[in-house]
Amino acid sequence: MLNRYLLSTALVLLAGAVQAQAVTPLHRFFQQNFDTTIVYQSGSSRNNSPNYLILAKYQDRLEFFTYTSPYRNTLGHYFPGKLSHRFTKEENKFRATIPDTNQYLLPKRVTGEILSRNWRLLNPPQLWTIQGDQQASKSTSKCVIEDGDEHTLYLITRATIRAVHFYAPEYYEQCAGKDVNRQQALRVSNTLHTLLAEAR
Repeated sequence: MLNRYLLSTALVLLAGAVQAQAVTPLHRFFQQNFDTTIVYQSGSSRNNSPNYLILAKYQDRLEFFTYTSPYRNTLGHYFPGKLSHRFTKEENKFRATIPDTNQYLLPKRVTGEILSRNWRLLNPPQLWTIQGDQQASKSTSKCVIEDGDEHTLYLITRATIRAVHFYAPEYYEQCAGKDVNRQQALRVSNTLHTLLAEAR
């Protein structure tokens, strides 16, 4: 019974990791209903299930959303009264759910002025030309990191969905030297986390 549970948990984790890197119905929704959208995904090899910060623009209006599991940070933590089991079950349910406009997509209230200022800071025309550094760990032999954080930017317009990947960008920026693409990726991460802190 335990082996069956471990196998099913491993399959759910694998499915979550695959979903996090794939274009999903949620990405398609933003493509069809907004003019331009930035979806920022952060994770690691241990937990790469969808963990999105989303900034979307429709005409002159900006909206900020999150799509993440409310139980993401409970795994490995003990709670009495079978809560740990309950939270693990809910986390597995989240990971088995294909991202879409479901109960995990939440709009966040941020003033229009703050959203506009941060949108300009990201400089979307330049951001849309960003190149990923998925080969950084192979091309920089002096810089080695295991189980670093993984960042993916989905840059969405009405016409296209581009996925740009970065592995441990903060580490490589320090170890391998400055890179304009990594700096842009880190700017997106910092900006969207700042918006999250501002959100009500």
